[in-house]
Amino acid sequence: MKIILYMIGFFIVALGISVYFMGQSDWHLQRNQGNRLPEGKLIHHAGAIFHDQQGLEWELQPAIKNKFHQPKEPVNPVESPYPTLVDTTLLMDVKNPNLKFLCQQENGASYEAILQPDGQYLTTGLQQGTYNYAHPGSLWGMTKHTFLDVLPHFVRSDYE
Repeated sequence: MKIILYMIGFFIVALGISVYFMGQSDWHLQRNQGNRLPEGKLIHHAGAIFHDQQGLEWELQPAIKNKFHQPKEPVNPVESPYPTLVDTTLLMDVKNPNLKFLCQQENGASYEAILQPDGQYLTTGLQQGTYNYAHPGSLWGMTKHTFLDVLPHFVRSDYE
């Protein structure tokens, strides 16, 4: 039993050290050089799927998957929120006003865009959208996303 506890402890320490060094690496800090934002307006296709003017498919994420990209305090309502969205009438939640869109890539990564109510994309600061090395669309993808994208962000988030 002791050997199992030692192995678990070693694994946790090794994981923590790995995440720390990943968070300090150029690989992590320069991640947004690979990110793209939607071009032009986002046209609602079906359900949570939108297409930009280049034909890329962007999936609107539920609010539960967007907690890290929200302002700390509620914001004032906007009269006509999200003017870059076409064929949809999304209401603005003043506590969770930013919308998160992901565009999955063939290599298993995804672009991430955080749309603010004024129609601008959030590209600076702690809540900005970032390139995801792992698209969180499945259980395995979410596991990889947590390790490769989320945990290093807590180590260091001043992207270049």
